[in-house]
Amino acid sequence: MELNSKSSLFENAKNGDRRSLAKLLTRIENGEEIHIPTTKVPWVLGVTGPPGAGKSTLIDRLASHWSDNKLRVAILAVDPSSPISGGALLGDRARMVHANPTQVYFRSISARGNHGGIPNGLEAMIQALSESGWDRVIIETVGVGQGEFAIISVADRILLVDGPDRGDVLQAEKAGILEIADLIACNKSDLPGSLKAMKSIEDGLSYSENPPPVISVSSLTGDGIENLVQRIETLKPDSGKSIARAKISLESVLISRIRRSPLYDDVVHDISQNKITSIQGAERMEGNYGGI
Repeated sequence: MELNSKSSLFENAKNGDRRSLAKLLTRIENGEEIHIPTTKVPWVLGVTGPPGAGKSTLIDRLASHWSDNKLRVAILAVDPSSPISGGALLGDRARMVHANPTQVYFRSISARGNHGGIPNGLEAMIQALSESGWDRVIIETVGVGQGEFAIISVADRILLVDGPDRGDVLQAEKAGILEIADLIACNKSDLPGSLKAMKSIEDGLSYSENPPPVISVSSLTGDGIENLVQRIETLKPDSGKSIARAKISLESVLISRIRRSPLYDDVVHDISQNKITSIQGAERMEGNYGGI
């Protein structure tokens, strides 16, 4: 069997070979549809929040706690990509300093312009990690935005991170993030104004039905991390989100297949040259749906 075949890469990844795991995830990220045998339900935590709230450093603390307790933690950090070049600066790894590297696997992946910041193939990547023996899978999203709720398509536990003087709780309400958040971490409790920020978040949530709990933490000092982990561990997947999760998952697959259609680049080119309208382009693609 070829060393780099899909099956051998998966088997080697299950046996702890990180290079094979990296190659397998790269193939999935590049659009290959790889069947991963499913024997378990992955444990997945989605972490979202505005830029600067301290998501990466908080994830580092969570990973450190779990790895110290002999759990293997995989982190997939989704970075924004340029709509022009498609490139991304994959740099979150620089902020991971506390976690035990022997128990933690970290990978930055590009959003590649996908709606909601969730790249195609992410679900399969999660499944591959879970089946390869990673006990906890953490997804860090690009940041709060109008489509960021797409994280529920791959994660059944959602942590929203905010901090002092950001005032982003109202933006989160507009974006629908509060509707899917299971927990809110008010980060940077070591800074002045943190108690005021936490109260502001709680006040903003007072108008919501069944608001998520708010936990005060500091990713710098580690204060509150134990409490946050305990709350995360007690979260149960919300079956009420299953319809939304199914819709987003289906849309993600359809969009991926449309982009791989031989017609796609030609249609995009014709629209960019004003030869056809977007509606005409969509109609042309619809005529090819049977081959997508």
